[in-house]
Amino acid sequence: MGNKTSCISVRLSESDHSKIKTTAKTLQVRHSDIMRYAIKTTLTRLSAFHNPELTGPALLPTIIEHCNELNRHFDLDADKLDNIINAEVVTPGRQVARSDIELLALCGMPTEMIQQRFIQATGIKLKANEVYQFMKKYLAEKYQAA
Repeated sequence: MGNKTSCISVRLSESDHSKIKTTAKTLQVRHSDIMRYAIKTTLTRLSAFHNPELTGPALLPTIIEHCNELNRHFDLDADKLDNIINAEVVTPGRQVARSDIELLALCGMPTEMIQQRFIQATGIKLKANEVYQFMKKYLAEKYQAA
């Protein structure tokens, strides 16, 4: 990858644009510096998605870590998540189970919904503050050997 750059156009709400201008002014940098920073930090956080070697269970840590934001911004339902996670899996037995993908699709929903789904899927009753921590642990243990 070289140093060649591209000019892009982005539609932003007035509120977001105002926040970018205010942040740039406070940090004494250009608006474009704020935009590049936001893009680079987001791409770093989501680096698993631009690594073609990572498929199936290898994507779970990133998805779990950012599931609320991903679901809120990209409306990821179970079908979309299944395609993202399992579409490129070529090794038999390395796919993430549909029931686990459906749990991930609940991210961002009220905690009570996720608690009920965990009870149905695992028989385990969780406290509201344990839901995401347990989901991470449950999926990591289930797919660690995969």
